[in-house]
Amino acid sequence: MTDKCAVNSSWRPAVGLRCILAGALLAAFLSGCSTQSSGTPEDSSAVPLAQDMSASADFFAMNTYMTITAYGPEAREAVDSAKEEVYSLENRLSGTIAASDISQINSMAGKGAVQVSQETFGLLASAVSYSEKTGGVFDITIAPVMDLWGFGNGNYRVPAAAEIQSVLPLVDWHKIILDENSRMVELPSAGMKLDLGGIAKGYASDKVQEIMKGYDVSSAAISLGGNVAVFGTKEDGSLFRIAIADPESPESYVGVLTATDVSVITSGGYERNFTENGVTYIHIMDPSTGAPAVSDLLSVTIVTPDGVQGDSLSTALFVMGKDKAVAYWREHMDFSFILVTSSGEVLASSDLKDTFALVNKEDTLTFIT
Repeated sequence: MTDKCAVNSSWRPAVGLRCILAGALLAAFLSGCSTQSSGTPEDSSAVPLAQDMSASADFFAMNTYMTITAYGPEAREAVDSAKEEVYSLENRLSGTIAASDISQINSMAGKGAVQVSQETFGLLASAVSYSEKTGGVFDITIAPVMDLWGFGNGNYRVPAAAEIQSVLPLVDWHKIILDENSRMVELPSAGMKLDLGGIAKGYASDKVQEIMKGYDVSSAAISLGGNVAVFGTKEDGSLFRIAIADPESPESYVGVLTATDVSVITSGGYERNFTENGVTYIHIMDPSTGAPAVSDLLSVTIVTPDGVQGDSLSTALFVMGKDKAVAYWREHMDFSFILVTSSGEVLASSDLKDTFALVNKEDTLTFIT
């Protein structure tokens, strides 16, 4: 990489999301969260909790910073089990761990099928399903393109058009061969490669919640990179407050969502990008062009109980752009959304009317019906 190329390679806790968890129920939740940020709501009436009733873990996995916090008699056991589950999933789903299911599939591309765990097979089947639902806008075979631009390997550069055209035939979710009876997975063409970066953390979030709910835990907040999930209520019975970052100034907030028992997942071009010759190139790729998505959206936030759905759709709707994203929601109506457009609009699905509000009252928020 030459000195003409500047890379935004720094990571932040819960990229795209900042959590305002009013009260001390989860006071240890995310070093990146604050109840004292200028212009954001706060609750100073909280009563500190007994230290032995809460537990938190901060760790690095799946190429991102993670925090899991819980409250309840078995909070420590729940958090420890959840952390262990994340590492276990990483060992199965990572494309950079040689022994993982995904790496084995990738290494056998064009050579034959690989038998994988039931869990891996189920997630791949879900990924293919969302590729079909979104018309291929979400595609886990995007890895060759990601590598070409440097987002898969860190060698950031703008490839020549001919290079892009040479790898585009490798990007096609239709080509993934799944045999449900044998749990065999095959990539039929040499050079094909899977990348679960757009769905694995959503799945991990679902699994972490499932595990923690098996313990005597009254509430928890989970941040796996840009994926935040909460369940239960704070000590005073109130819901959690999750702040959505301003994509034009990610350390500030666009608005605050009041919620529980949901995953809140945001995708935006500001999360990972590099600049070459004065042009910024984002990590969200359009599978149809093999280049960074050209979208009139700056960020997409999906609110849903299903982390897999939220993770895949936050990427897909960003690539679609505003009009197609809204049309997709109207067709399915099984999730909620918050869109920030390049023209400064903030749009939200009408079901969030009572739970989402802008921080700056002078901004305009439109609820879509």
